[in-house]
Amino acid sequence: MKKVYITAIIIALLLGITIAILPEKDNSKELSPVEMLSEIMDETRFFTTDEVADLIIKSDPSVLLIDVRTPEEYSEFSLPGAINIPLDSILSENYEAILNQTSVKNIFYSNGTIYANQAWTITNRLNYANNYVLKGGLNEWFETIILPKKPLETDSQAEMDLYEYRKSAMKYFTGGGEIIETETPDIKIEIKKTEKKQGGGC
Repeated sequence: MKKVYITAIIIALLLGITIAILPEKDNSKELSPVEMLSEIMDETRFFTTDEVADLIIKSDPSVLLIDVRTPEEYSEFSLPGAINIPLDSILSENYEAILNQTSVKNIFYSNGTIYANQAWTITNRLNYANNYVLKGGLNEWFETIILPKKPLETDSQAEMDLYEYRKSAMKYFTGGGEIIETETPDIKIEIKKTEKKQGGGC
């Protein structure tokens, strides 16, 4: 329970910092602080590493991965098909057409979740649609997809199936060959479509 409160406090602090650094502009289309807090507490902004792995493997055209780390970090390693929009460039007019659209789902990621959450907070405050976050970022990606841990013998069949899926995905992403035929769990990728209200100024 304490973890939930700590997470909420961290997110609220990040929201406050992000709002403070945003430049002055027309606020008529931005979400109000109350609406923002409500959306921040809504977990539907997250995609799991398993969901993202599945989307990459299937070459799903409805998703765009956005690496918000520095260009140097991006050049060293990035997820397949990802583009680089550094966090400090999120407000650039060059990227508005990518970040404010309804045709694809943008999934922000960084090493952890903090920078990706900041990118999401900025775009969400501007009422941009279709922006999400990779939960746990690349740290979680390596722990679950690249180096999956074998479940205990006492774990459930669902845990065993998920491990088999992750082993198969790991082979795909590390060049170990195509996805092998295994009994894989049905990974549901359902994002709630919610009408965004036009909020007043902040």
